[in-house]
Amino acid sequence: MESNSNIIEISETFSVPVGELYKAWTDAEALKQWWHPVGDSLASVTNELNEGGVVAYEFVNKSFSVTGNYSEVKPNEKLVYSWNWEFKDELPSESYTLEIGFEGSENGSTLHVKQHELPDDDIAKPHKDAWRTALDSLKSYLENSKSGSTKDLKSDEGLTDRSGGYNEDPEQAKVGGG
Repeated sequence: MESNSNIIEISETFSVPVGELYKAWTDAEALKQWWHPVGDSLASVTNELNEGGVVAYEFVNKSFSVTGNYSEVKPNEKLVYSWNWEFKDELPSESYTLEIGFEGSENGSTLHVKQHELPDDDIAKPHKDAWRTALDSLKSYLENSKSGSTKDLKSDEGLTDRSGGYNEDPEQAKVGGG
């Protein structure tokens, strides 16, 4: 994982084919299973996988949402899109650009995440922590699916921390893993 004041880069290897990884990242029902930023769950997902297409995530607690637009879509290879956190409380909204790369190999696949427009290292740290938490959750979801144990990860059973990696500062709540 590398970072500077403007960019975070993180990669994770998975033991599933690249198509399965891409689906877990883009499919509404899959996202609802593994992505729980700030301890919340997705209520609805709009994911128009084409250039100019909308990405919009609404959450159960309605305290924040994520919106954006795709500028590049190469299925099973690369997604580039704006990523706008909109908060209903005192936290300011934030906008970023995400580049998500999908790389296949003989033994599985690798996901590469690059987040742009971070203003400084104080903001970058909670974002890095959130990405680590999100990718760990994604890995758990994919491994459970692969092994045939399709446990419903929407439930609290078997999950010890759905906070998205945040237990202190509300400023950290902005990333939530993705």
